[in-house]
Amino acid sequence: MLGYLFRWLPAGESMNIPAIAKNTFELLRNQPEFMNITESVVEHLNKIKSKLEKARFVHNVVDECNKEVFAHPLLKEFVPCKAGCSGCCHTQVSVTEDEAELLLHNIDEGVVIDYNRLSLQSEVGNEAADFYKLSYKERACVFLDENGACKVYKDRPSVCRTNAVVGEASQCDTSTQAQGPLRLVKTPKADMAIVAAFAVAPSGTLPVMLSKVLKERNASEDIGFFKTIFDRFTGRKPVPKDTRL
Repeated sequence: MLGYLFRWLPAGESMNIPAIAKNTFELLRNQPEFMNITESVVEHLNKIKSKLEKARFVHNVVDECNKEVFAHPLLKEFVPCKAGCSGCCHTQVSVTEDEAELLLHNIDEGVVIDYNRLSLQSEVGNEAADFYKLSYKERACVFLDENGACKVYKDRPSVCRTNAVVGEASQCDTSTQAQGPLRLVKTPKADMAIVAAFAVAPSGTLPVMLSKVLKERNASEDIGFFKTIFDRFTGRKPVPKDTRL
């Protein structure tokens, strides 16, 4: 039962655990080898204060777990999922708030996105059925460039690091309703780490969470701006810190 995980989640928040990771957790939660991964990641995340560091920690764990999976000779030959592939980049992706903050950091560092498309996607909310009512073009990830490459590949979400198929990238195409069967690569250890990340932080779809942190940051900046103006006109001065503390 996923209710076990709610003991880690901040009060008032809900979990939007990616479906594949959720199914893996339900299947393997009684196996110590795998459950230890989830609990260990939770323990480490609770010790980290920075949201950017939390996101990068999870990404590093996911990558390490995936190394042994993708080291198999057959997967090296037949898995097309690499930098530059955008086969699944018109699908709905779940992220944690930590990952959304990391994506926002990339925007602050100069990555340009389509804010109109972000607004359109975020208005749809977290329901997959509503997301797929958008056109194929409207569903394109806001971090895709004009050539279909990911602008934030180094900091891409954990879900994007684990969703891989055996075969051709064209199998992932969702431009029509005629998508064929997919042979997904199983990444059980990485999935257990992903569950941990979603168990300790607010989460939702990428557009919803990115819009959320953008609005929160902009609101905070507005408050800071008006406070500066108010202090200037009222003659208030900053309260000096007590150096004895």
